[in-house]
Amino acid sequence: MSSTWRLHGSRALAAGLVCAVWLGTVFSPVAFAYGAGTEDLRPVEIEPGWPESHLPENDPRPGDRGYALATPVAEPEEGMTDAEFKAKDAPAFAQIVAERDVIERGLLEKVHARLKSAGIVPASEGDTLSATDALRATTVLASTAYSPYGYLRFTLVRNTTSPYARNGYLGTLYFIYGIYSATTDSYRWYTVSWPAISGDNNPYHQSLIGVGPIPAYTWDFGFMYGAWRGYEADARVEFSPGKWRLDPWTGGPYGRAYLEVHGGVGTHQFTYTSGCVRLYPTAITSLRSYYTYKMANKYDKSSAHLYVKY
Repeated sequence: MSSTWRLHGSRALAAGLVCAVWLGTVFSPVAFAYGAGTEDLRPVEIEPGWPESHLPENDPRPGDRGYALATPVAEPEEGMTDAEFKAKDAPAFAQIVAERDVIERGLLEKVHARLKSAGIVPASEGDTLSATDALRATTVLASTAYSPYGYLRFTLVRNTTSPYARNGYLGTLYFIYGIYSATTDSYRWYTVSWPAISGDNNPYHQSLIGVGPIPAYTWDFGFMYGAWRGYEADARVEFSPGKWRLDPWTGGPYGRAYLEVHGGVGTHQFTYTSGCVRLYPTAITSLRSYYTYKMANKYDKSSAHLYVKY
Protein backbone atom coordinates (compact mmCIF):
# COMPACT_ATOMS: atom_id res chain seq x y z
CA MET A 1 0.00 0.00 0.00
CA SER A 2 1.56 3.38 -1.01
CA SER A 3 2.24 6.08 1.57
CA THR A 4 0.03 8.46 -0.45
CA TRP A 5 -2.89 6.04 -0.28
CA ARG A 6 -2.34 5.61 3.45
CA LEU A 7 -2.31 9.37 4.00
CA HIS A 8 -5.41 10.17 2.00
CA GLY A 9 -7.14 6.96 3.06
CA SER A 10 -6.57 7.72 6.73
CA ARG A 11 -7.87 11.26 6.32
CA ALA A 12 -10.97 10.04 4.47
CA LEU A 13 -11.58 7.36 7.06
CA ALA A 14 -11.26 9.84 9.92
CA ALA A 15 -13.61 12.31 8.23
CA GLY A 16 -16.10 9.58 7.42
CA LEU A 17 -16.00 8.31 10.99
CA VAL A 18 -16.67 11.75 12.45
CA CYS A 19 -19.63 12.27 10.10
CA ALA A 20 -20.99 8.79 10.74
CA VAL A 21 -20.78 9.16 14.50
CA TRP A 22 -22.35 12.65 14.46
CA LEU A 23 -25.17 11.62 12.16
CA GLY A 24 -25.72 8.37 14.06
CA THR A 25 -26.02 10.06 17.45
CA VAL A 26 -27.91 13.17 16.39
CA PHE A 27 -30.30 11.82 13.80
CA SER A 28 -30.46 8.12 14.55
CA PRO A 29 -34.13 7.01 14.66
CA VAL A 30 -32.99 4.01 16.68
CA ALA A 31 -31.51 6.25 19.39
CA PHE A 32 -34.76 8.16 19.64
CA ALA A 33 -37.05 5.14 19.38
CA TYR A 34 -35.24 3.11 22.00
CA GLY A 35 -34.10 5.99 24.18
CA ALA A 36 -30.44 4.92 24.18
CA GLY A 37 -29.01 6.39 27.38
CA THR A 38 -25.49 7.28 28.33
CA GLU A 39 -25.12 3.93 30.09
CA ASP A 40 -25.18 2.30 26.64
CA LEU A 41 -22.39 4.44 25.21
CA ARG A 42 -18.66 4.09 25.49
CA PRO A 43 -16.26 6.82 24.35
CA VAL A 44 -16.12 6.91 20.57
CA GLU A 45 -12.73 5.53 19.68
CA ILE A 46 -11.14 3.32 17.08
CA GLU A 47 -9.18 0.29 18.20
CA PRO A 48 -5.44 1.11 18.01
CA GLY A 49 -3.99 0.16 14.64
CA TRP A 50 -7.33 -0.24 12.89
CA PRO A 51 -7.82 -0.63 9.95
CA GLU A 52 -4.20 -0.97 8.83
CA SER A 53 -3.58 -3.93 11.13
CA HIS A 54 -6.43 -5.84 9.44
CA LEU A 55 -5.18 -5.41 5.87
CA PRO A 56 -3.67 -8.62 4.48
CA GLU A 57 -0.61 -6.82 3.12
CA ASN A 58 0.27 -5.92 6.71
CA ASP A 59 0.02 -9.46 8.08
CA PRO A 60 3.21 -10.58 9.84
CA ARG A 61 5.68 -12.38 7.63
CA PRO A 62 8.28 -14.95 8.68
CA GLY A 63 10.70 -13.20 10.99
CA ASP A 64 8.23 -10.45 11.94
CA ARG A 65 6.93 -10.06 15.47
CA GLY A 66 3.51 -11.68 15.64
CA TYR A 67 4.15 -14.20 12.88
CA ALA A 68 2.74 -17.65 13.64
CA LEU A 69 2.09 -20.96 11.95
CA ALA A 70 -1.13 -22.89 12.55
CA THR A 71 -0.39 -26.03 14.52
CA PRO A 72 -2.62 -29.13 14.35
CA VAL A 73 -5.72 -29.22 16.54
CA ALA A 74 -7.37 -32.27 18.05
CA GLU A 75 -10.81 -33.46 17.00
CA PRO A 76 -13.33 -31.97 19.45
CA GLU A 77 -16.01 -33.65 21.49
CA GLU A 78 -19.54 -33.43 20.12
CA GLY A 79 -21.38 -30.24 20.96
CA MET A 80 -24.65 -29.93 22.84
CA THR A 81 -27.51 -32.08 21.59
CA ASP A 82 -30.83 -30.36 20.97
CA ALA A 83 -32.09 -31.50 24.37
CA GLU A 84 -29.02 -30.11 26.12
CA PHE A 85 -29.12 -26.87 24.16
CA LYS A 86 -32.82 -26.33 24.86
CA ALA A 87 -32.29 -26.91 28.58
CA LYS A 88 -29.38 -24.44 28.65
CA ASP A 89 -30.88 -21.63 26.55
CA ALA A 90 -34.46 -22.19 25.39
CA PRO A 91 -34.93 -18.77 23.66
CA ALA A 92 -31.76 -19.18 21.59
CA PHE A 93 -32.66 -22.78 20.82
CA ALA A 94 -36.09 -21.77 19.48
CA GLN A 95 -34.59 -19.17 17.16
CA ILE A 96 -31.83 -21.42 15.87
CA VAL A 97 -34.12 -24.39 15.27
CA ALA A 98 -36.46 -22.25 13.18
CA GLU A 99 -33.68 -21.18 10.80
CA ARG A 100 -32.03 -24.59 10.94
CA ASP A 101 -35.18 -26.38 9.75
CA VAL A 102 -35.09 -24.32 6.56
CA ILE A 103 -31.43 -25.17 6.05
CA GLU A 104 -32.07 -28.87 6.63
CA ARG A 105 -34.86 -29.03 4.05
CA GLY A 106 -32.55 -27.59 1.43
CA LEU A 107 -29.77 -29.96 2.43
CA LEU A 108 -31.99 -33.02 2.22
CA GLU A 109 -33.00 -32.11 -1.33
CA LYS A 110 -29.33 -32.06 -2.31
CA VAL A 111 -28.56 -35.26 -0.41
CA HIS A 112 -31.46 -37.08 -2.07
CA ALA A 113 -30.38 -35.97 -5.52
CA ARG A 114 -26.81 -37.11 -4.89
CA LEU A 115 -27.87 -40.50 -3.51
CA LYS A 116 -30.27 -41.15 -6.38
CA SER A 117 -27.57 -40.31 -8.90
CA ALA A 118 -25.57 -43.14 -7.28
CA GLY A 119 -28.51 -45.53 -7.48
CA ILE A 120 -29.42 -45.33 -3.78
CA VAL A 121 -33.04 -44.75 -2.75
CA PRO A 122 -33.22 -42.54 0.38
CA ALA A 123 -34.67 -44.32 3.42
CA SER A 124 -37.63 -41.93 3.57
CA GLU A 125 -38.62 -42.84 0.00
CA GLY A 126 -38.24 -46.60 0.10
CA ASP A 127 -37.55 -49.56 2.31
CA THR A 128 -35.02 -49.59 5.12
CA LEU A 129 -31.52 -49.21 3.74
CA SER A 130 -29.42 -52.34 3.77
CA ALA A 131 -26.08 -52.20 5.55
CA THR A 132 -24.40 -52.21 2.15
CA ASP A 133 -26.42 -49.25 0.85
CA ALA A 134 -25.92 -47.34 4.10
CA LEU A 135 -22.17 -47.76 3.74
CA ARG A 136 -22.36 -46.75 0.07
CA ALA A 137 -24.33 -43.65 1.02
CA THR A 138 -21.67 -42.63 3.52
CA THR A 139 -18.98 -43.10 0.88
CA VAL A 140 -20.94 -41.14 -1.76
CA LEU A 141 -21.60 -38.21 0.55
CA ALA A 142 -18.05 -38.10 1.94
CA SER A 143 -16.92 -36.09 -1.09
CA THR A 144 -19.72 -33.51 -0.73
CA ALA A 145 -20.22 -30.44 1.46
CA TYR A 146 -23.43 -31.83 2.95
CA SER A 147 -22.16 -33.58 6.10
CA PRO A 148 -21.03 -32.51 8.54
CA TYR A 149 -22.63 -29.22 7.56
CA GLY A 150 -21.79 -26.25 9.75
CA TYR A 151 -22.56 -22.55 10.11
CA LEU A 152 -22.16 -19.79 12.69
CA ARG A 153 -24.48 -17.29 14.34
CA PHE A 154 -23.66 -14.16 16.36
CA THR A 155 -26.20 -12.47 18.62
CA LEU A 156 -26.35 -9.61 21.10
CA VAL A 157 -28.98 -9.89 23.83
CA ARG A 158 -29.77 -7.31 26.47
CA ASN A 159 -28.03 -8.42 29.68
CA THR A 160 -26.52 -6.64 32.66
CA THR A 161 -25.79 -9.57 34.96
CA SER A 162 -23.55 -11.96 33.04
CA PRO A 163 -19.81 -11.56 33.69
CA TYR A 164 -19.37 -11.69 29.92
CA ALA A 165 -21.82 -8.86 29.20
CA ARG A 166 -20.37 -5.58 27.99
CA ASN A 167 -22.12 -2.24 27.58
CA GLY A 168 -25.42 -3.81 28.66
CA TYR A 169 -25.41 -6.63 26.08
CA LEU A 170 -24.28 -10.22 26.11
CA GLY A 171 -22.65 -11.40 22.90
CA THR A 172 -22.63 -15.08 21.92
CA LEU A 173 -21.08 -16.85 18.96
CA TYR A 174 -22.73 -20.17 18.10
CA PHE A 175 -21.31 -22.91 15.89
CA ILE A 176 -24.08 -25.24 14.70
CA TYR A 177 -23.37 -28.40 12.75
CA GLY A 178 -25.36 -31.36 11.51
CA ILE A 179 -24.35 -34.91 10.64
CA TYR A 180 -26.47 -36.79 8.11
CA SER A 181 -27.65 -40.33 8.85
CA ALA A 182 -28.54 -42.41 5.81
CA THR A 183 -30.47 -44.96 7.89
CA THR A 184 -32.89 -42.32 9.22
CA ASP A 185 -32.56 -39.90 6.28
CA SER A 186 -32.20 -36.98 8.66
CA TYR A 187 -29.62 -34.78 10.34
CA ARG A 188 -28.54 -34.96 13.96
CA TRP A 189 -27.62 -31.45 15.08
CA TYR A 190 -25.15 -30.19 17.65
CA THR A 191 -24.39 -26.70 18.97
CA VAL A 192 -21.36 -25.10 20.60
CA SER A 193 -21.27 -21.54 21.95
CA TRP A 194 -18.75 -19.06 23.34
CA PRO A 195 -18.97 -15.58 24.87
CA ALA A 196 -18.17 -12.98 22.24
CA ILE A 197 -17.92 -9.23 21.84
CA SER A 198 -18.20 -7.01 18.75
CA GLY A 199 -17.52 -3.31 18.41
CA ASP A 200 -19.00 -1.46 21.38
CA ASN A 201 -21.46 -4.36 21.77
CA ASN A 202 -24.51 -2.13 21.22
CA PRO A 203 -26.62 -3.49 18.30
CA TYR A 204 -28.14 -0.05 17.71
CA HIS A 205 -24.72 1.27 16.73
CA GLN A 206 -24.10 -1.23 13.92
CA SER A 207 -23.99 1.57 11.33
CA LEU A 208 -21.15 3.42 13.10
CA ILE A 209 -17.93 2.64 11.25
CA GLY A 210 -15.10 1.66 13.55
CA VAL A 211 -17.33 1.84 16.63
CA GLY A 212 -20.48 -0.31 16.48
CA PRO A 213 -20.77 -4.09 16.25
CA ILE A 214 -20.78 -6.13 13.09
CA PRO A 215 -23.98 -5.37 11.12
CA ALA A 216 -26.86 -7.83 10.92
CA TYR A 217 -26.15 -9.68 7.67
CA THR A 218 -25.14 -13.04 6.22
CA TRP A 219 -21.33 -13.03 6.06
CA ASP A 220 -19.13 -15.56 4.27
CA PHE A 221 -16.92 -17.08 6.95
CA GLY A 222 -13.24 -17.49 6.11
CA PHE A 223 -13.43 -15.74 2.73
CA MET A 224 -11.99 -12.53 1.34
CA TYR A 225 -12.98 -11.09 -2.05
CA GLY A 226 -14.68 -14.40 -2.80
CA ALA A 227 -11.55 -16.50 -2.23
CA TRP A 228 -11.28 -19.02 0.61
CA ARG A 229 -8.60 -18.22 3.20
CA GLY A 230 -9.81 -20.27 6.15
CA TYR A 231 -8.20 -19.96 9.54
CA GLU A 232 -5.14 -17.70 9.66
CA ALA A 233 -2.76 -17.94 12.59
CA ASP A 234 -1.79 -14.51 13.92
CA ALA A 235 0.21 -14.02 17.13
CA ARG A 236 -0.18 -10.23 17.29
CA VAL A 237 -1.81 -9.16 20.54
CA GLU A 238 -4.86 -7.80 18.72
CA PHE A 239 -5.62 -11.16 17.08
CA SER A 240 -3.87 -14.00 18.92
CA PRO A 241 -4.07 -16.88 18.34
CA GLY A 242 -5.69 -16.24 14.95
CA LYS A 243 -8.59 -15.12 12.81
CA TRP A 244 -11.08 -15.77 10.05
CA ARG A 245 -11.87 -13.00 7.57
CA LEU A 246 -15.44 -12.20 6.58
CA ASP A 247 -16.83 -11.38 3.14
CA PRO A 248 -17.77 -8.93 1.88
CA TRP A 249 -14.32 -7.79 2.95
CA THR A 250 -15.21 -4.33 1.73
CA GLY A 251 -18.63 -2.97 0.82
CA GLY A 252 -20.58 -4.58 3.64
CA PRO A 253 -23.74 -3.03 5.10
CA TYR A 254 -23.33 0.65 6.09
CA GLY A 255 -19.98 0.65 4.32
CA ARG A 256 -18.48 -1.60 6.98
CA ALA A 257 -15.24 -3.29 5.95
CA TYR A 258 -12.26 -5.33 7.21
CA LEU A 259 -14.33 -7.43 9.61
CA GLU A 260 -13.12 -10.70 11.11
CA VAL A 261 -13.65 -13.20 13.89
CA HIS A 262 -10.46 -13.15 15.97
CA GLY A 263 -8.92 -13.41 19.41
CA GLY A 264 -6.75 -11.09 21.44
CA VAL A 265 -4.39 -11.31 24.40
CA GLY A 266 -3.11 -9.01 27.10
CA THR A 267 -4.92 -5.68 27.04
CA HIS A 268 -6.83 -6.90 23.97
CA GLN A 269 -8.34 -9.98 25.60
CA PHE A 270 -12.14 -9.83 25.30
CA THR A 271 -12.11 -6.05 24.84
CA TYR A 272 -14.06 -3.79 22.50
CA THR A 273 -13.18 -3.93 18.81
CA SER A 274 -13.75 -1.74 15.79
CA GLY A 275 -16.50 -4.10 14.64
CA CYS A 276 -14.85 -7.52 14.51
CA VAL A 277 -16.20 -10.38 16.60
CA ARG A 278 -13.69 -11.14 19.35
CA LEU A 279 -13.47 -14.37 21.37
CA TYR A 280 -11.22 -15.44 24.19
CA PRO A 281 -8.04 -17.10 22.86
CA THR A 282 -9.11 -20.53 24.14
CA ALA A 283 -12.43 -20.12 22.34
CA ILE A 284 -10.64 -19.36 19.07
CA THR A 285 -8.74 -22.64 19.42
CA SER A 286 -11.96 -24.50 20.21
CA LEU A 287 -13.78 -22.96 17.25
CA ARG A 288 -10.88 -23.90 15.02
CA SER A 289 -11.25 -27.54 16.07
CA TYR A 290 -14.94 -27.59 15.14
CA TYR A 291 -14.25 -25.67 11.95
CA THR A 292 -11.59 -28.20 10.97
CA TYR A 293 -13.49 -31.39 11.72
CA LYS A 294 -17.18 -30.49 11.71
CA MET A 295 -17.63 -28.26 8.68
CA ALA A 296 -17.29 -30.09 5.38
CA ASN A 297 -18.76 -27.02 3.67
CA LYS A 298 -16.02 -24.66 4.89
CA TYR A 299 -14.72 -24.24 1.31
CA ASP A 300 -18.19 -23.54 -0.10
CA LYS A 301 -18.81 -19.80 -0.28
CA SER A 302 -22.53 -20.37 -0.78
CA SER A 303 -22.96 -22.06 2.60
CA ALA A 304 -19.98 -21.27 4.87
CA HIS A 305 -21.85 -18.50 6.62
CA LEU A 306 -21.87 -16.40 9.74
CA TYR A 307 -25.42 -15.20 10.36
CA VAL A 308 -25.63 -12.00 12.39
CA LYS A 309 -29.10 -11.27 13.74
CA TYR A 310 -30.23 -8.72 16.33
